[in-house]
Amino acid sequence: MKANRVFLLVVLFLAAACFVAGADAPMIGQPGSILEPYGLVDVAIRASTNADPNGNTYFGFSQGLFNGSRWGFRGTEDLGGGIKAIYTLEGGLIVPVGQLDQQGQVFGRQAWVGLKSDYGTLTFGRQYGTFSDAIGAGDVFGAGHGNLGYFSAGVPGGSNYSSNDAVNFFFAQQMGFRWDDSVKYDATFSGVGVGVMAAAENAPGVGTTNGFIDKNAMISGKLGYNSKDFPISGAVGAQYEADASYNHHFAAGGGLKYALDATDGIYLFYIHSQFDANFARISPNNSEMSSGLAKGRIDDIVNLGANYYVLPSLNVLVSLYFDYGQNVLASADDGQRYSGLLAADYYFSKDFDVYLGAWYTQFIDAFEQSPNGGNEFGNYSSVFAAMMGARFRF
Repeated sequence: MKANRVFLLVVLFLAAACFVAGADAPMIGQPGSILEPYGLVDVAIRASTNADPNGNTYFGFSQGLFNGSRWGFRGTEDLGGGIKAIYTLEGGLIVPVGQLDQQGQVFGRQAWVGLKSDYGTLTFGRQYGTFSDAIGAGDVFGAGHGNLGYFSAGVPGGSNYSSNDAVNFFFAQQMGFRWDDSVKYDATFSGVGVGVMAAAENAPGVGTTNGFIDKNAMISGKLGYNSKDFPISGAVGAQYEADASYNHHFAAGGGLKYALDATDGIYLFYIHSQFDANFARISPNNSEMSSGLAKGRIDDIVNLGANYYVLPSLNVLVSLYFDYGQNVLASADDGQRYSGLLAADYYFSKDFDVYLGAWYTQFIDAFEQSPNGGNEFGNYSSVFAAMMGARFRF
């Protein structure tokens, strides 16, 4: 039996066990039901060199450095027997222009429902990937990877650089970030965390098998450790996909955090990503990239980050990033890119903060030049950007 079908059977068994355990649950709608509207707005003024493929400078508004703006609803319903029904509906916003983010989807960030108990959490819908969760354990921007955008060519969110969005989100594009039509299981036992996930594009051909998994499908897993009594935490994971033509994408890596104290830490993550030739992402709404190359692309990505509260309300963050890419635009077309960020974030309250940030990215070899006379960013070798922004949570 194919591996992803075995996984789905295990997931369905766990769901059935939860329902049996909750057979004496109260009726839905009784006391214990919680609905929480929430949101976050992160917007900034940014200046950057080489802000488009023609090398022009940009000065103006953009999405913020730390988070993509969002609004949403999350809720829980106590079903009794230690089981809760849970859901989240979350949409993204491009605040400077008042548009929906994530391909214009109303709930493009998250849209899922599930069950939670002492035996774990089981969820169904559009949700963050298990593999990206593992990498996020070593990201100074948090498990959600912040805005992901500072690693682009100086344009967080890509709000005014849409022509190159397909290649800007360096590590997010290599691992996939959100997945439609997915089922996910997470659990923690005595500090040891486990997670598994499967996703499939809702399109003709799903369920047709030829190899390890169905076409237009993904499976992933992670194993981690996190204990309040130990300063080191982290996770490792892997992910495997097959597109409609049975081209494959494999990614593996992990994240690590060393807690200096309750608020400060040192972070490290690594990703190895390898695409078959001509791999096409399984859904246009998912965040992984398509190789689009006659020879598959390979990336090895390392990120080192740290944060330190120099004052009770002032957090300083640093992040250093390196990507070695092979077959970037053509066969044997290899290159490197380096990026470094420094930011200072001041909290007026737990809900409102302001920040300054600056970063520099250097492109070398294939990331600067390509056989067709251009490159995936433009005819330049570096980008410098600075940003002043504000963030409000509600």
